[in-house]
Amino acid sequence: MNSRTTRRIPSYIGGIFAILAGVFFILYPEMASGVIGILFGVVLFVAGISEIIGYIISINQFKQENYGKAAGAEIVLVYSIVIIAIGIVFILKPNMVFQFLSAFVGLFFMIDGIVKARREIFMFNSKDINSWVLLILALALIVCGIALICNAFKGTVNVIVFTGAALILSGVETCLLSFVRKFENTTRKD
Repeated sequence: MNSRTTRRIPSYIGGIFAILAGVFFILYPEMASGVIGILFGVVLFVAGISEIIGYIISINQFKQENYGKAAGAEIVLVYSIVIIAIGIVFILKPNMVFQFLSAFVGLFFMIDGIVKARREIFMFNSKDINSWVLLILALALIVCGIALICNAFKGTVNVIVFTGAALILSGVETCLLSFVRKFENTTRKD
């Protein structure tokens, strides 16, 4: 298994986990409301760990290929550490989530969208449809985050269902990004 394949594994894990959590939130919002703090904490924790693993692997890859520093990769590391810390707080104090549910979840998706949009802008190719799709998905995450921060949804069940949709969007974007990069790297070798 080469380093490029290894680097994508954490992204797939985090993306699939986010999709599964999103489906659970949509299908069982009442049940999710009882355990949303712990579930969201675990989602944040897993996403943060997978991002840190991806950061370490990509930094090592940049060094091996003599690219120097990964441009702006430190932002991803700080973001990862912050979401791990928030995830731990949610796991330890799950009732705290309900007090600030919309704001926390909205802030998470807005930052997640900004980090993904930054990554897409850095690697953007205007002639590639995949670049456009990934950029649009990242911008949609930012919009979802802003909608949740503004508390456009009244009632806990509505917030949970919308959060599930945003988690699915985030997971699909993460998996699609990994798949597209793998496909692009494969076609470049041919």
